[in-house]
Amino acid sequence: LILPAWLDCPDELADRLVIRMDPGSAFGTGSHPTTRLCLEALEELAASAAGLKGSRVADLGCGSGILGLAALRLGATRVAAVDTDSLAVRATAENGALNGLSDHLQVALGSVERLAELQGSQPADLLLCNILAPVITALCPGFRAVLAPAGVGLLSGLLVDQADGLERALEAEGWQARLIARQERWGLMRIRARAAVA
Repeated sequence: LILPAWLDCPDELADRLVIRMDPGSAFGTGSHPTTRLCLEALEELAASAAGLKGSRVADLGCGSGILGLAALRLGATRVAAVDTDSLAVRATAENGALNGLSDHLQVALGSVERLAELQGSQPADLLLCNILAPVITALCPGFRAVLAPAGVGLLSGLLVDQADGLERALEAEGWQARLIARQERWGLMRIRARAAVA
């Protein structure tokens, strides 16, 4: 449940995991279809046999931090997050503090190379990337540095009609990519390293 920071949780939703956000931020409050697709996929992952408990998460293009914070609420242990916009980095840090999750969240200015630096020798079990398809295409050569060999990536921000081209670009980098959900014109793609796919 995404709530503006100043609102109390309604009694009928008291069983939900709450993420408090400052909606004054221009970097996402959970209402865009691409964000909703990622949040729904995170909930499905958390409910699966593997779950998210104890996992390390990389959030590339973190915006307001909503996806990384959701992963933490759903059981992830650590989130490394980056964005190329300093205001987004600040918004993510502030929203992490607002939710009492700062100790589990590392956020910095930069792109995929900076994300790899934040992670050190511990690549993520889950990569979250809600960025436009042309940017994902440009960044995907760096995914192996931030995602563990058996890890999973959730990529959104793409239009459904861009999926085929993005799949080809990802497959050229050694990923198995598949469009797994759509909402309106927007799609969500899951990637796994080809060697990790049984």
